[in-house]
Order: sequence, then structure tokens, then C-alpha cells
Amino acid sequence: MMFKTKITRDAITIGPKEPTEIEALVWAKTLMDDGYRKVSNSYCMVARIDREDWLDVLAKQRGCSRADFYNLDGSGIGDQHKDHYVRMFSKDTQTVAPEILRLIKPYR
Repeated sequence: MMFKTKITRDAITIGPKEPTEIEALVWAKTLMDDGYRKVSNSYCMVARIDREDWLDVLAKQRGCSRADFYNLDGSGIGDQHKDHYVRMFSKDTQTVAPEILRLIKPYR
């Protein structure tokens, strides 16, 4: 199956360059278990939260308090904030094969 991406197979930094269907499932599960989430479809990039004080970094950038990121129903920090942090600030990014990327879920 062909995927429309802006990378070549040589740009892949983790996992097999041409995975089978089973390999793609295993790699996607492994990466998601390690905290990686999809951040770019075009460049087949995944990223994860790379520091303990990520919420402080986000609060400083937005000029607000850490408490502003918690859901009102008490369910914790909203996924949209995690998604924004990994897309904009995370340095822990990897490029994967398109077959793997399509199986990795975003935070949202």
C-alpha cells in the first residue's frame, strides 16, 4: 500500500524501514507503550513527553498556572495539553515507517 508522505525510507530513525503487517503492529504497540504518540503524518514523526517538568514549561510559555491544565471533572491533565507539548516542545522525536505510523494513536 502506498502512503503519501514527505520522507524517504532512509529518513526512518526507529523500527524497520519496510515492516510487514505483524512487525508494524508490534512496533506501534511498543512505541505507544513507551509513551510515543503521532505528531506528524506528513513526516511520519512520533514524539513523547521528554521531561518531568513539561507542565511547567507549558505554563510558562502560555503565561498561566499549572492548575489551568487540569480538567474540571477531576480526571487529570487534558490530552490536548499533552498533545500540544509533544508537538511543539518535545526533543524526543523519532521517524517511523508509514505502516507503523498509521497504527499509532495521537493524544486526542
